[in-house]
Amino acid sequence: MIAVKNVFEQTLDTHAPISAGYLDVVREVYAELFVSQDGDFFPRTERSTFNDAYSLLEPAGSVLVLSRPPGTSRNITAYALMARLMEKGLIKEVWPLSFGSASIFPVKRLPREHYRGYVLELPPDEDGFQIHHSFGANLKDVREHLDPRHSRLIVITTPDQWRRIGRGAPEGMAPNLGAARPADVAERWLRAEEPDFPVTAWLRRPKMKALLEGQSPTEVLRIVELMREARRTAVRAITEASVDLDTLQLRRTEAAADNDEAIDEQVTEVAAARDNWEDDLHEWHEKPGRTSFQRNFLVTAAVLRGAPVGHIYAKAADLSKVLEGDDVEVTGQKAPGVIAMTRVIHAERTKEGVLDFRRPHWDDASLEYFWADRPLARVPFLQWLAQAPLDEPKLAMESVDLDYRRALAERIGDFAVRWAVRHRRQEPLEEIVTTWHKHPKKGLWPLATALLDDAAVHPASAPYIHTMLLAWASRKADAALPLAVVSVCAGKFGRAHTGKALRRLRHAAESEHAEVAEALQDAVRTLWADVSVRPLLFKDIVDWCGNDKIKDTVGRQAFAALATVAGPGSLGIPLILDNPDQGDDEGFHPSPEELVTGWRTLLREGPGPTRERQVDKAVFLWLDAALRHRHLKDLILRSLRKAVDVRGTEEGRVLRETLRACAHGWVQGEDRPFSEEREAVRQELGALLDEDLYAAVQEQDEPSGDGTGFRGTDTA
Repeated sequence: MIAVKNVFEQTLDTHAPISAGYLDVVREVYAELFVSQDGDFFPRTERSTFNDAYSLLEPAGSVLVLSRPPGTSRNITAYALMARLMEKGLIKEVWPLSFGSASIFPVKRLPREHYRGYVLELPPDEDGFQIHHSFGANLKDVREHLDPRHSRLIVITTPDQWRRIGRGAPEGMAPNLGAARPADVAERWLRAEEPDFPVTAWLRRPKMKALLEGQSPTEVLRIVELMREARRTAVRAITEASVDLDTLQLRRTEAAADNDEAIDEQVTEVAAARDNWEDDLHEWHEKPGRTSFQRNFLVTAAVLRGAPVGHIYAKAADLSKVLEGDDVEVTGQKAPGVIAMTRVIHAERTKEGVLDFRRPHWDDASLEYFWADRPLARVPFLQWLAQAPLDEPKLAMESVDLDYRRALAERIGDFAVRWAVRHRRQEPLEEIVTTWHKHPKKGLWPLATALLDDAAVHPASAPYIHTMLLAWASRKADAALPLAVVSVCAGKFGRAHTGKALRRLRHAAESEHAEVAEALQDAVRTLWADVSVRPLLFKDIVDWCGNDKIKDTVGRQAFAALATVAGPGSLGIPLILDNPDQGDDEGFHPSPEELVTGWRTLLREGPGPTRERQVDKAVFLWLDAALRHRHLKDLILRSLRKAVDVRGTEEGRVLRETLRACAHGWVQGEDRPFSEEREAVRQELGALLDEDLYAAVQEQDEPSGDGTGFRGTDTA
């Protein structure tokens, strides 16, 4: 369930079709939408609207708009409809589409293949980026493009956004499809995930009906997981109480967990867990004689779920030191031991020496209770939380391997995301990002950026995370926050929300930290893969190269990202020049003036002995391309020539020396035998440079025209 709902939808690749296996799963778990004749949900005259939506997609070239808030089955509905189209043979593949960076979605962005289904999720509007109001009217052209290719398109948007951009759209394109019954969603997932689960007996309980009523599909899935966890706990408790069970006895044990009395008890636990066990936790916390070390042990065990109990014991003492300032003597026998502490928090030690809570969701609820109950302890707790996966107490003689550290870091990060989104406060995530960045050898930094990237594309967390990333992009005191933004823009967020990623990269580019400039290269190459992004992205890069403050850091790194590597083919053409035409429309081609600005920034590295610098790699690649591709030769030589033709300053001489040194190394070096063909190109380039040098000298000798002497002071 988690894999399908929260992982798969976050990792859709716009350069690959949706797997048939995923579509099969969607067909199995999808609960249809219902609406009444008069538009209300679930009255006596209710009817399924899935077939209505499907009928709108049957004609070739059809476009269907799902105008629904996030978390209301809109994504899974889109793929369920596409799965039905594939099942009926009307399409052969299903592909997700990226909206791109511009506010307008041009028809030319649609692929030209036949018998395809496309799903386009529109990025949410924000200050500085909004989808153009003409989007709805342009869908007429989209239908005309799809029709002869027997393809279909589903657009996913929100009601507010569609009201603004939907004017002019063809009639009936965005029908009201109602909502899924919460009980239906629960039943479909339970039968798919756990076929022997007593679904009917559970769902007919009044308390269960009340718990599911009015919940969104996302919330229903959380309740379903609590239901499964409660039943697993009940079965395990009965099994462990028995000895030497044979197959028949095991079946009887499972039956005992599914009788009416047992189910009633499990439903009560699910309801309590859904309420975060607040009443039970309050009673536990306020019990006479309860100590702060016991409370801290519960919080620590909840955070470090799955850790050896000795590790938890030591870290609980650390938390007590952080919160109370008192040392807990855990090396002797003064403080309660592991066995006593385990029992007092209602947990059990497994054979592997880890703690297991008997109540579903008890650990997460304990964290939520602490956070709500102790507001003044939040800052030191966050500091301890971020530090928890980084160090390892040695006193308990229990090792904590890298896999566990990663699992712990993911759990801590998940808690930070949920709290940050729920309360719209960035402090938990900021503390984690800055702390993990300071300890690169611990290997948790990639997890931090992956955590943010996942949250930035998940429907439930994306709106707040997008706002947070925009704020972080302008933070300059610490490299960690803008570096995290750049890394996220190079991931799924950049592919799914390209326009927003570009905006955040512009702000992050103002950072003066070298780390940020280097990370920018990955982001630039990722975004460059989207052809529609290239004009706007390259304009930004040229602006960075012309900005005196960042041209030698961010500008140089960004231009080098495109100038030092060849395109995806085997032709050896620099990535920045590898822009084939897109069908009937011309592809993106950078102007010579823009290339000159970028090359000047790159050549400012100056002459040097090594060929591992970016400027050497770029010159070698571009001169190779000039030699192998005659249609590029003039553009390449002219760009290099103009890049070093800077008159009136010392800069021109440095740029020329750098270019000449690189060109000489390109012709012949330690591992490069002399080539007459390369030498001919070098001489041609040298002749062009000499012409400009001569022209510069001639300009110096010309009278200025105002009777005050000669013009210019550049000796070239």
